Amino acid sequence: MRAVKALFVCALAVGPAAGCGDIDAGTAEYPGTILYQDPDGGFEFRLLQPPWLPPFLYKFEDLRLTFSVVPPPDDNVTTNLEIILGQALFSLQFSKVGGDPAAAIAEVKGSLPGGASIEPSAPISNTSGSSGVQMAWEEEGEVFHRDAFLAGTGTPTFRLHFTAQKDITDDPMIGQMISSFRAK
Repeated sequence: MRAVKALFVCALAVGPAAGCGDIDAGTAEYPGTILYQDPDGGFEFRLLQPPWLPPFLYKFEDLRLTFSVVPPPDDNVTTNLEIILGQALFSLQFSKVGGDPAAAIAEVKGSLPGGASIEPSAPISNTSGSSGVQMAWEEEGEVFHRDAFLAGTGTPTFRLHFTAQKDITDDPMIGQMISSFRAK
């Protein structure tokens, strides 16, 4: 867990300068957002920063996950990954998954806890030409999720896993982030 703390602290300290573009309020397709580019070149997307913190990377053996969060309103940001993900108003986790988007969503649906309330999945596409499926679901205890599974032509499938303390089924900010995502 020490490596996670170091990565998170590093992301907070240098995140705005690493892998992110300038805010473009006039000519970008998503005004007022920054462009985040995965350091390994796997994907890019736009986010509103603030309130979103710069994405940070978690690596453990073969596991590679990228996270971004909107911290709690008291701005009490910790380096403990479990705590910040539990307290964040919104969080986003990017990961590569096996199979096409339909197979990936079916696998996730099959692994959800029995008490989860799942909205029907729906097809999606975004401005970069990626397509896939998405679903929203609620855990017991008022934890809301929205998952988008996207793949471009000749790209791997990515899972964008959003979590929030409120219903995000139709949240426009989440929709904009999905729409701006581009797998490479």
